[in-house]
Amino acid sequence: EEWSVPATLNGRPFYTTYAAIDFACDFLDEAPSDKPFLLYTAFNAPHYPLQAPKEAVEKYRGRYDAGWDQLRKERHAKQLASGLLPPKWKLSPRPEHIPAWNTLTKKEQQWEASRMEVFAAMVEVLDENVGRLVEKLKAMGVYDNTLILFCSDNGACPFERTRGRGLAPWDPESYWTYDASWAHAGNTPFRLYKQNQHEGGISSPLVVHWPAGLKTAPGSFTSQPGHLIDFMATFLDVGNATYPKQVGTRAIDPLQGLSLNPIFRGEQRKPHDTLYFHFGTDRALRQGDWKLVSAKRGRWELYNMDADRTELHDLSAEQPERVKAMSAEWFDMAKNIDRVKGKQLAPVKEELSDIGFRKDTSDQLDPQDSK
Repeated sequence: EEWSVPATLNGRPFYTTYAAIDFACDFLDEAPSDKPFLLYTAFNAPHYPLQAPKEAVEKYRGRYDAGWDQLRKERHAKQLASGLLPPKWKLSPRPEHIPAWNTLTKKEQQWEASRMEVFAAMVEVLDENVGRLVEKLKAMGVYDNTLILFCSDNGACPFERTRGRGLAPWDPESYWTYDASWAHAGNTPFRLYKQNQHEGGISSPLVVHWPAGLKTAPGSFTSQPGHLIDFMATFLDVGNATYPKQVGTRAIDPLQGLSLNPIFRGEQRKPHDTLYFHFGTDRALRQGDWKLVSAKRGRWELYNMDADRTELHDLSAEQPERVKAMSAEWFDMAKNIDRVKGKQLAPVKEELSDIGFRKDTSDQLDPQDSK
């Protein structure tokens, strides 16, 4: 089907979040009622471009006028008060490439706040539409025994890619983004961003709902580490299914993930021996509480995740043998499992890499254009 701009779907203006749930509900209508189903719904929101219905954006006018420094402070306080974070994990400082909010001009502050208003609107619309899916499951009578996993794929994005001067964020031709400044606030309390393998890039929340299966208290937290590779093992476990060793004449690689079901039952799960991370020239390896990490081929950094989850105290100089052993294992996994080549496999440098994402964007858009 050929789409025009603005397009419509089911009698209303097309918006990817609406469309994702429309098609998810269609899938449930088509699924056999006497068999289990697996539904994977991938939302574009709140990935850039930052676009949202006008009425949703208007609800957040003024909400972020206090700026990213205040927002990060408020979020950290809430994380501590809720018990999500232990006090021993200290808040990482604002990096040099992000200016203090109070150093921006009034016009710059207006523009920056407007970007976060759109982001918030996108998240609200996403939340409302997840609610539509929940209501669908309830109407089908399968809500209580449906395992729902809701997660993000990575930390907040620092890349400034706004274009389309003068276009409001509800215009389908617009293309707003935010940059490292709001990403730093979004990743509270961690350091760095999407694509980096520091916690700001790879730590994402997972929300689990399953009334018939969860044995933990509603609203409770767990600090046991998990990984997306655990999803497949979890589905097989809760569904009492088996994983094949062979399909036809083709041998199937064994699962790398571990079932999350013991955590769902309130138990302490046997952790992964090793978790391997790689994106571009960013690298990491985790073994127990130890994490080795390098940003943009900068030198290896070593952190104890139990004592220092926000990665503020680099222990690499104190434990060179651990760094040597873990880095050797990273390169072995990169070559033999991930098939990494070229500069992505090059040795790390002797110094830390400079990660400076932010650039001046105050002249990109007159905030009044979005009113």
